Amino acid sequence: MGYQEIISKVIVETLAFTKPFIHMDRLIELGLVDITNNGGAWRTTFEKNYRVSVVYTTNRKPKHKNITCEDETKFESLEGSYTNLKKPEKGEVLGLFIWGRNITPKPRTIPNWIRERVCYKGVRCLICDEDREIECDHVDDDYPDIPHDQLQVSDFQALCQSCNKKKREANKRGIKYYRDIRDPGKSVIRLLFGLPSDFKFPLLAEERFSNVRFYRNPQLIREMHINHLRRIVYCQ
Repeated sequence: MGYQEIISKVIVETLAFTKPFIHMDRLIELGLVDITNNGGAWRTTFEKNYRVSVVYTTNRKPKHKNITCEDETKFESLEGSYTNLKKPEKGEVLGLFIWGRNITPKPRTIPNWIRERVCYKGVRCLICDEDREIECDHVDDDYPDIPHDQLQVSDFQALCQSCNKKKREANKRGIKYYRDIRDPGKSVIRLLFGLPSDFKFPLLAEERFSNVRFYRNPQLIREMHINHLRRIVYCQ
């Protein structure tokens, strides 16, 4: 079955993805999965081209592929709505929530001239102050597709490989605010002030609002903490 035939059937069956759940028996009936396969029958058709959540007849946790934060929120609101459905004739997959097509993002290359300006010799990670395995990171993980001649150095920052990975994974889960990330540069501040490792940082006034994004400007947040601690020290 070709891609166009598959997508046509999926759109009709899910009412253009507004009713995303399709029972496994119905998937087999539509010819969208191979009846001779077991639990992995859905993979061939859906794993790469669609955003799906797979639910099972057993206590096995649902499996998500390519889903967005919005898809995850929808799934959480519908979770449990399928528990009383009839078990399929074969396999342990109860069915699929098909949220939409998976749009593969274009490769996001960074021009060499920007890498050289951001990751210059001796630069340190803006989050943890480490100087090893430094990478040129997009400040905004959700940045639009901007032509190379319109990119600016300020769109990028130097992060170590470890912090960059944490930032990227956090962004996938919808975490944007630095207070949700473990140790946002605070280890560096502890060293600067000679603070004990279990020192509890006071809550900044700005932290009480949802407009402070650590990874958008980690250096700014670090300076806010340092200035706040300086005021405490000098006022004593």
